[in-house]
Amino acid sequence: DEAWKCAFGEYRVPILKTPFLLMASQYDWYGLVIAEGADMGSVFYGKHHCFPSPQCPYYEYAERFHNVTKSGLLSLPQVKAGTAGLYSSTCYDHAVSNIWLFGAQRVRGVTRAEALLQTIAATEGRGAMPYVVSAWDTFNGGSGCMVKLPSECGCPGK
Repeated sequence: DEAWKCAFGEYRVPILKTPFLLMASQYDWYGLVIAEGADMGSVFYGKHHCFPSPQCPYYEYAERFHNVTKSGLLSLPQVKAGTAGLYSSTCYDHAVSNIWLFGAQRVRGVTRAEALLQTIAATEGRGAMPYVVSAWDTFNGGSGCMVKLPSECGCPGK
């Protein structure tokens, strides 16, 4: 009856027993594209444009998406217990582990590659799991995002 939940991380991740590193953007490009049916381009194609007009509904949905994602990540029992690592940006991106951003983009001065090395060390008993969460609460926020969106994009007054 609830077997479908096995396909969704929000239900599966909390029951994992193996140490892990979760990397997730609070403004995940793929998640927003699938939910909204519109995007601003991708780090994979290097072309960025604004959401369709009017842009405000897209940004409002992105904020709700961000809040739910961040809350879910921070409430994971393994993260709270220190048995899992967390690396979470506010960058508008997705699946960057196979491109140059993996070792270049920074959250609080840490790259994903560095967080992965810290996770490996932690599983070998050499230190703690990484807890790297962006201090920004804005769409594609922070100097570490490295993929700039057009300046005309946004929701005026917000």
